[in-house]
Amino acid sequence: MHFLKKVLTILTLGFCTLSVQASPFSISEQQINQYLSEKGTINDKLGIPGLFSVDYSLKDLVTQIGQTESNRVEMSGLADTLIRLSGKTYPAKLHLTFDAVPEYNAQEGALYLKNLRILRWSGEPNSAMEQLQDVMPLLSDGVAAL
Repeated sequence: MHFLKKVLTILTLGFCTLSVQASPFSISEQQINQYLSEKGTINDKLGIPGLFSVDYSLKDLVTQIGQTESNRVEMSGLADTLIRLSGKTYPAKLHLTFDAVPEYNAQEGALYLKNLRILRWSGEPNSAMEQLQDVMPLLSDGVAAL
């Protein structure tokens, strides 16, 4: 989670420089993507006890700043997942594209991604995707809560 805060701070700084023309500080999308590629993966778990759980490693993150909806940062990446649903386990690879509104809390010195939305997703194997289709709305809410 500490790594995610650093990534989000860099994204916000880059986003802010695109929206503030007189800023003496700038960071490019290329610099952010280089940082993300050097830092590796984000590992986490989410789920609803007794219903489903997903262990995942999010890697190969790439960001787009100011190229989609205004005030939103778009990211895409690959998630290696282990999905547990109905007593069965499904390993799967997910290709995710999501966006969010970056918000800096000066009091805490922390950056948060608000209103996170999964825009597109696909994956393999198909058998796991069929199972995941049923819980994707819950998974999206879980990711948004992060």
